[in-house]
Formats: sequence, structure tokens, C-alpha cells
Amino acid sequence: MQIYPIGDAMDWNKALKLELIAPKANCRLIIVGESKDGQPFCYEDHFTIDKISDSSFTVTLELPGMYPFEKLEHVSFIEFSFKDRGILYFSYVELIQLEIKKTHCLLTLTIPEEMQSYQSRQFNRAKVSVRTPITLQIVGIRGLSSHKGVAFSGQLLDISAGGLSFITTSRLIYPLFLELSFILPHYPLPITVYGKIVRVTNFSNESYKAAVEFRHTPETILQEIEKYCSTETVT
Repeated sequence: MQIYPIGDAMDWNKALKLELIAPKANCRLIIVGESKDGQPFCYEDHFTIDKISDSSFTVTLELPGMYPFEKLEHVSFIEFSFKDRGILYFSYVELIQLEIKKTHCLLTLTIPEEMQSYQSRQFNRAKVSVRTPITLQIVGIRGLSSHKGVAFSGQLLDISAGGLSFITTSRLIYPLFLELSFILPHYPLPITVYGKIVRVTNFSNESYKAAVEFRHTPETILQEIEKYCSTETVT
């Protein structure tokens, strides 16, 4: 899977000067970690920037009867993002402090040096006819991170040289970045790939269907997957 940039990297100080980042401005956070019961914790929402200092900034989220962080045990990584003229800029940030009040919560975060933006292309898919388990691990948001989340399992549904889809009981969100390991039917070797979630839909009352686009995966592996798919019915 190739990645095509759709905009230049945005420097933090430049965004401040252009007032793209300022108190009362909206932003989006994706928070990934582990819940107190050992399951993956994934939460995304729009936050409001409260204040900005030289080394950190604080965002706030209104909590009208919701307490999404009550089950949070620890944070693996956080993505901060905002849009400018249709282009989404994003970067990893570190959590300095989480403060939960009765009606809202405050998150103090480190300041990123710059933010990136990307666009990807899609591929056709081929069904996997035999029940195929898949082991997954959250390893970033939109790209690889130095941290990894807890491992969980799913069932592979379809695959191509561009991506795959699977079913899992773990709640996932776009655009988490995953490590995915599986053994294809009639293929002797285990395969490990990396990819970004591009779509999540409800599959049943207790499970979800997720589509993933491959990223940072060796060309040799993608060629083997393409060879495998050539023997299957393409959908």
C-alpha cells in the first residue's frame, strides 16, 4: 500500500500564527490504551482547546452524564488533529494530566513539533472461504507508534494486496493502526502485516466488522498475498 501526501506538514508555531490552533477552537482526539478489565480502550471525540502554553496545551470535553474515562487503566498513545480547508492535520501527543470534573474533563497534552496529512488508494478484495482466525494489536494511529496496545482476536473475512476485513468483538475506531497476524488457508507460512482501519460497522449485537488498508508492509508479502488471491474468487 502506497501513501500519497495531500498537504504539507503543518508546523505547530505556524498553526498558532494562522490561528488554526487557539483557545475555543475545536480539535479531535483519538485515545488508545487499556481498560481496567484488560481490553483495548479506544475513544474518539471532538474537544475544545482551553489554553495553550509554551510546552503544553489543555483541551476540554463536556460530559453530560457520560464518563468515558472511568474504565481507562492507562494510555498507550493519543492523536491530536484538526482540519484546515478540507485537509486533516494530525500528530501524536503525550498525556501530561487527566482531570475529571462533574460536568467536564480536562486533558493536558504535550505540544507536537509538526502535524502530517496523508491519503491512500483502495484495492479489490477476495473472500477467504475457510474460517481463519486473526491476531491483532493496536500499534498506533494512522501510522506506527513506539507503543503497543493489548492483543485481541478476530476472524478474517476477505483480503487483497491492498487490505483486508475482519470481524471482532472488540470495539475499534477509524483510523487506528494495527499489526495483524494470520495463516491463510492452504498457505504454509504465517503472515504479519500492518494497516490502518478505514471503516468500522456493526456486524451483530456483540461484534464489529472492520476494513483495513495495508501500510508499511514489505512488497514481498504483498506479492504473496496477491498470488494467493489470484486463486480465489475476487469480489
